[in-house]
Amino acid sequence: MKRVFCCTLLFVLCVTMSSVALAQDGWGNLTGQIVISGDVPVNQPEDVKDNPDKEVCLVDGKIPLDDGVVVNDKNQLRDVYVMMYTGRGADTPDTYHPSYDAQKEVKLTLDNVKCRFVPKASFARPGQTLILKNSDNVGHNCRIATMEHEHNVNIVKNAASEIVLGEESDKIPGEVKCDIHQWMDAIILIRDNPYVSISDKDGKFKIENIPAGDWKFQFWHKKGGYLKTIEVKGYEPDRRGTIEATIKSGETLDLGTLSLPGEALTK
Repeated sequence: MKRVFCCTLLFVLCVTMSSVALAQDGWGNLTGQIVISGDVPVNQPEDVKDNPDKEVCLVDGKIPLDDGVVVNDKNQLRDVYVMMYTGRGADTPDTYHPSYDAQKEVKLTLDNVKCRFVPKASFARPGQTLILKNSDNVGHNCRIATMEHEHNVNIVKNAASEIVLGEESDKIPGEVKCDIHQWMDAIILIRDNPYVSISDKDGKFKIENIPAGDWKFQFWHKKGGYLKTIEVKGYEPDRRGTIEATIKSGETLDLGTLSLPGEALTK
């Protein structure tokens, strides 16, 4: 009995010390900004053809352009996933910062606006509620197809439907399609590891409250997949578009301006 008690006490002490050590290691952030170098791929008109809902889908009376590559007037690139690498052989944190605890309780919205999914790129946690909204005056369907998740929901005009995502985690983003308007597409990443950012309209990204330590981070875009040719000063991305970076407690690691050749987005 005494031996069992001592072993139990030792185990509790080890777990406690490990938790304390992790807390003492602290947390840091990762930031940067992504810009296209060279020629920016030219987006082509969507393949609307003579779809019966064509008039609803026009933008300013014109057939919309594909939104696969979106840049601003400074060629800063939107919709790049910057995420902690969780693939084969990856080291990942045993715990996440408490600030992420409430993330799963937030309902996310994926809208249909003028036959376009808004937002184009999304991130969700397993078990999170996703509101599939339709702001158009025509019906849509929303077919989510990732490696670990599959949903297909019909949404009548000017309405919405809710789904609860399953508990599995994806390694990379998957597709969202509308089978009624086949040019419509978006992307979504569903996984438990919360250390993910999607570059905004100015190409900026920020991942907050990362455990201090050495971690791999991956760059991914729908049109380029693994961004293995992205130029990150002081780092050499591998064939999966990952770099290994050191996050220091209480500090922000700013990767500065990351340059991506335009041809990387022409697959």
